[in-house]
Amino acid sequence: MTTASVLVCATEISGDARGARLASELRRLLPGLCVYGLGGARMRRAGVDVRIDITDRGTVGWFDHWRDLPCYLSALRFWRHEIRHRRPAAAMVIDAPGISFPFARVARAAGVPVIYFVAPQTWLWNPARAVERLRAHADVVIPTLEAEAAIYARARLPVIYEGHPALDDLVETYGEPPSQRSGVQSSSRRFGEPGPPSQRSSVQSSSRCFVAPGPSPPFTMALVPGSRRHAIRRLLPVMLDALDIVKRRVGVGRAIVSVAAPALRAEVDACLRGRRNGVEVVEDVLSAVLSASDVVLASTGGNLLDATFAGVPAVACYRVDLLTYLAAKHLLHLDTRIPAYALPNLIAGDRVVPTLIQRDVTAPRLADAAVTLMTDERARGAIRSGYGKVRAAMGTPGVNARIAGSLIRLVDLGCPARPLRRP
Repeated sequence: MTTASVLVCATEISGDARGARLASELRRLLPGLCVYGLGGARMRRAGVDVRIDITDRGTVGWFDHWRDLPCYLSALRFWRHEIRHRRPAAAMVIDAPGISFPFARVARAAGVPVIYFVAPQTWLWNPARAVERLRAHADVVIPTLEAEAAIYARARLPVIYEGHPALDDLVETYGEPPSQRSGVQSSSRRFGEPGPPSQRSSVQSSSRCFVAPGPSPPFTMALVPGSRRHAIRRLLPVMLDALDIVKRRVGVGRAIVSVAAPALRAEVDACLRGRRNGVEVVEDVLSAVLSASDVVLASTGGNLLDATFAGVPAVACYRVDLLTYLAAKHLLHLDTRIPAYALPNLIAGDRVVPTLIQRDVTAPRLADAAVTLMTDERARGAIRSGYGKVRAAMGTPGVNARIAGSLIRLVDLGCPARPLRRP
């Protein structure tokens, strides 16, 4: 081999986004580096040689994985072949611990350094177990939150923490945080329309912030069920029921369903079949959906960070399969160990966005939370304040460039299968 290579494993749409940005920075610093393996459309656009794309099959919970087991086993066979025969300089797994740990185990057994990018969130309820598993499976750990980085550093794991890796994409998409922009009235508008001249500023049409007074009816409401098929099936129908209630109570002029990727359109269409909600369906342009909305109902993951930077008040919700929920509640006691599920809440260490989980995800409760954010300026102001905490806690732009530089110093990417350079 004349070209060093990094084998990557991104099996979810969110992992594809994070991997694309980091791969771009690695290839910028090492122009001859070959990054290839499992990924999606964004990694492909970033120059990654994507051999297998299963990002539309992302799941959460212990039991949903089994439904796609043949697909994952096929991907694992590819991974094992590449580890044994191509001998990459490093293997990088991204998030998705249910899939990433078996892949990491194969690479580490073969002596290939393993980078765990976007470390799993098990540290929230069992930090000792999280340290133990990462020590056994990874040579470099790249967490997304300062609190978890501190846990791994105290355990003397090789940790790279430079801020939240989503920050670079968010700043690039939405520009400066709303608190640093000139005020823009929160009127709903069509995609790509910057609003009346009296309301325009230097803000891009894909970004805006909320200032008093709040929006007036009819409101625009966004439904963002996430990037996992099972989440769409469990969340979108109840979101649509909530939309009907909000329409009756305060009036909704437009309702927009955001589809994270074209491959998920069929799941969304199946949920909409037979309904008369009059919703618009928009694929793969979340920033445009948020820029046109007064409030958003969203799953608890990275979508909420977009809402944070777009300045749109959000209600977070999530459901997993019943067996996973019962195990988490009665065996792991997650309901008492985790103070906040939604990503902005975890980052800020505070209850920034209202969050409904599992049995609490009902149409009336979602509707109540949405109506409050539409009509109560104090509630909207509290979310604006919380959004500022989230943005401050994510660090400063250039996160992925700093991570890439640290990786190059820790792992010799100049030739295949070199040993890790311990700090």
